[in-house]
Amino acid sequence: MDCKFLDSYQADLDGSSIDVWYCRKRDPFVLGPSREVALATCSGCRLSDNTRPPSELAYEVERRNQELVALNAIVSAVNSSLDLSTVLNTGLDKAIEILQVDAGWVSLTSDDGLQLALHRGVSDEYARAISTLDGQEGIVALVASEQETTVVEDISPDSPTLPLAGAEGLRTVLATPLKAQGRLLGVMAVATRAARSYSADDIYFVSSAAAQLASAIEHALLFREQIDRVERERRLLDAVETVNRSLGTHSVPTTVVVEAARLMGTNKAALLALKGDSLVAEEVHNLSAEFRRVFVLPLDESVSGRAIRDGAPAAVDNVEGAPLVDATVVAAGGYRAFLTAPLQSYKGTYGALSVFFERPRHFSEDDKTILATFASQATVALENQSLMREKDVLARTDGLTGVYNRNYLELTLDQAMRAIHRNGGLVSLVFIDVDDLKTVNDQRGHQAGDRVLRDLARLLADSCRETDTVARYGGDEFVVLMPGTDALGARKVLAKIDNAIQQRNAAAPDETPLAASMGLQTSGWCDPEELLLAADRSMYAMKRQRTAATPG
Repeated sequence: MDCKFLDSYQADLDGSSIDVWYCRKRDPFVLGPSREVALATCSGCRLSDNTRPPSELAYEVERRNQELVALNAIVSAVNSSLDLSTVLNTGLDKAIEILQVDAGWVSLTSDDGLQLALHRGVSDEYARAISTLDGQEGIVALVASEQETTVVEDISPDSPTLPLAGAEGLRTVLATPLKAQGRLLGVMAVATRAARSYSADDIYFVSSAAAQLASAIEHALLFREQIDRVERERRLLDAVETVNRSLGTHSVPTTVVVEAARLMGTNKAALLALKGDSLVAEEVHNLSAEFRRVFVLPLDESVSGRAIRDGAPAAVDNVEGAPLVDATVVAAGGYRAFLTAPLQSYKGTYGALSVFFERPRHFSEDDKTILATFASQATVALENQSLMREKDVLARTDGLTGVYNRNYLELTLDQAMRAIHRNGGLVSLVFIDVDDLKTVNDQRGHQAGDRVLRDLARLLADSCRETDTVARYGGDEFVVLMPGTDALGARKVLAKIDNAIQQRNAAAPDETPLAASMGLQTSGWCDPEELLLAADRSMYAMKRQRTAATPG
């Protein structure tokens, strides 16, 4: 008997050239060692052969009815759940049961190709060997490429076509694509350890079952995506809340990078700050000090810089050979892929937020949206922290001179007295008054008087120690508070101040001369107001002495 529908083409399978025989009428692929084998298995064509005995035709019809019932059972089983694991296990178990084969496995598409999802009837060693696309042997790669059902019926222990399957003791393998709406979701394979011929009806049944399984897998994946999206949105809200709770502390940048990494499911992140036309690593999470040191990249020569210029997130799925990726930075960071989003608001650009991954991966639009949303919220938090710091500075410092103001001085003096009351010790306080500031203002203008005040504030700050507090008490009066300092130590500081004033006047003879009267008071625990008053009196005593000594 001949068949006008049977055809073939050459295919490469594990480096061997083989004939792929198929039926154009039913469109499943039937792979055999010869045309005769393919013809013998193409029962779909034989079913239309009117010369066959009625008993054979009746058997074929009954077989098809059984397969339809089995197919209905698979449809009901795989569509009874939206859990991906349940769908895969149910679908594969039903296929193995109905086809009466010995083994089977399902591989699903992933960012890295095809990954083994589950297996039945084969050893763990074999499962590990075929766990990725590179190790799947040729039949799975062929099915994934051609996206048609394919059969191998002539495997032997020393088979050059499928050596791993032969070593496992498998004699036949049937593999079919799992496609939904034209998209390849994976490959399902079944196998036997005894000789077995697969009819065209078998192949048609497997292809139909695979189509139903693929539909169920698609629904399960969509359901999982929805669950993942809800979970990620919940994590996004948690991350934003955690960052906002850190306001008022110095840990906002640290919190931002930690929460960004947690949100995106990685362990590395960096806060990149804009410094002129370059980006620097301001804060890092689980990245080396070397990464932080070498990450100084021009905006136009970095992916994060381009993201800032474009105002949109950018992704690098694999750093190998990617443009605008610095190999030195990659080596120091130890990552293979990254996603970055700009830190921008209507007030301007702070920089960028990047998360890093140790393996190549594909970033979805959802990934980009999530990071961009978090980056937007992080920008607000960073700006709020900056505003709070500015407000704190304004509350503590004098706007004209930049030194501390009277409120901060009184708070610091009160704390110093409390410490002396608990632990004992001394504190010294210098009261300083600019001489003849009113005359300077009247004769040279208030701008000249302001310069004198700023010059004195700078000289005081430069002459005092880090533990000392320099404050503008009001008008032309300044105070230097020196905790833990006796009179001798305080007089040394006064000498430095007096010397600095003289050097300033000598170095700038055209500037308004600076003169100041200073009063020193050293004390143990006492009322802060009393100490200020005593130092003030000492200062005025010095001013009177200097006025009396001045001729005329």
